[in-house]
Parts: sequence; structure tokens; C-alpha cells
Amino acid sequence: MASLNVKTEYSEYKDCKLRVGKYVEDNSVAVEIYNRWDGPIARVTTCLCDHSLAEDEAYVDTNNCPWAVDFLQSKDLAKMAGKTRRSGCCVYPAMKFNRDKLAEFEGEC
Repeated sequence: MASLNVKTEYSEYKDCKLRVGKYVEDNSVAVEIYNRWDGPIARVTTCLCDHSLAEDEAYVDTNNCPWAVDFLQSKDLAKMAGKTRRSGCCVYPAMKFNRDKLAEFEGEC
């Protein structure tokens, strides 16, 4: 099982895995990064209750994870979906997730 190294504004985390699920409110993709030593590192998606999202799309939490879009694109985990949604003072981009690539990094540490 493959693992990821993740660099945030706080630290660099080694041997990370993904937890991939769905948000109950709108059925969009939910993605969390974690590892054995630090536990949950970041939930890179956010639920904005948008029922127009495709099955493999979600909004990326650029408010709490400003590095997430670059990270997801650089690892071929997701690409821009061409839409955004405002919530509060932040505009969140929607991304289309690569389910096959996500599956490579899912699992237990």
C-alpha cells in the first residue's frame, strides 16, 4: 500500500494515508489525511451542501488547508472542476477526484 508525504504550513508529515468517504448532507467526496504518529492531519474537503456536484466532486477546504489544491493536483488525486462556491469570506474551488488514485493511498497505517 502506497503512502504520501504531506507538507502543510505547519509541518511535513511522512507515511500518510487517506480516508475517503461521503458527506451525508450532499453525498460529495470527503477526504481526510492521517498517519500513525500524528493521527488526523487534515480534512481537505468541506461540505457546502451543493447537490449539483457530480459523484466524484467536492469542494476543497482552502480556508483551513491553503496548500490542498496544489497537493491534490501534484499527486494526481484531483483536478479542478471549474466551479466555486462562496461560504463566509472564503471562495472554495470544486475538484473532481480521481477515485483510482485515491484508492492507492487508502487504508491503515
